[in-house]
Amino acid sequence: MKFLSRDEWSECFAEVFDHHFGPILGDGDMEFEELAEVLGEDRVMNLWGCAFEDFLTRDFEREPSNIVDEYLKRRGWKENAQTRAYMGALRTSIMSLYEVSDVVPGQSLMARDLLRGGEPILVKEGTATKTLKQWDKIAARIVPVRGKNILAGGVLPFTREATQSLFDALLDVFGKRNARKLPAIKDEDLRAVAFTFTLVWVSDALDKVMNMPRVQNAEGDEFMFHDVRFPLAAGATQEDIAARLNGIAGMSQENAQFWNWLGYMPQGEDRPKEAGTLSLDTAWTAVCACWAMSS
Repeated sequence: MKFLSRDEWSECFAEVFDHHFGPILGDGDMEFEELAEVLGEDRVMNLWGCAFEDFLTRDFEREPSNIVDEYLKRRGWKENAQTRAYMGALRTSIMSLYEVSDVVPGQSLMARDLLRGGEPILVKEGTATKTLKQWDKIAARIVPVRGKNILAGGVLPFTREATQSLFDALLDVFGKRNARKLPAIKDEDLRAVAFTFTLVWVSDALDKVMNMPRVQNAEGDEFMFHDVRFPLAAGATQEDIAARLNGIAGMSQENAQFWNWLGYMPQGEDRPKEAGTLSLDTAWTAVCACWAMSS
């Protein structure tokens, strides 16, 4: 990060950043930070990581031409062998689209490259494998580090619509006229269009958020989902907390660690429903879902 803050590298990164997000943000119409308000902070930080990893692979018309090469030359002695190997692997990494299979949560997955072909490869991965499912599609950089394939930090889950949009975009760049199938893409060519993965993913995510239907109950109230956490007093046991919750009107216990909080609909005329919204007619509304216990 200190190297990135240097003027010569910050200018280079700004160029790469604009490739990834310029068409989305427009000419000052929207700030990058505003994307977090729509897509969520975690997603936006992941997108920034995708742009940064692309930047690490770039050779610029200056000396030194690559930030990883310069860092390893000047500061590599500070890093352990694992970190140096990882940075070196990122330097030559390629963003591609993979189909996931044989997921072992917290341990590994098999990844098949949908753009460059070849047999599926084993990837050691702890975090992403806890949420990925069989046949999911992800845009990612798989890097070999000391005999193991691992995922780099920027991983984008691709929906079916985003996958088709990506193939269409790449076909426009690499396909022959009226072609319906992608030709073999050279590694250096795929590396040069890494920003396409980001642009397609953001466009798909924004489209889904902007076109999400509003959902309201029979009274015309729009559903609002919340995650609220309450600290537990020192020494409180699971039995103590269960007794308190069971003493609250409207709390319905499902199991040892799960309650529903039911708010019953008052009598009276329903308010008119707005056009363009989904409506649910229920005898009660689930307001609060889950309480985590500790002993």
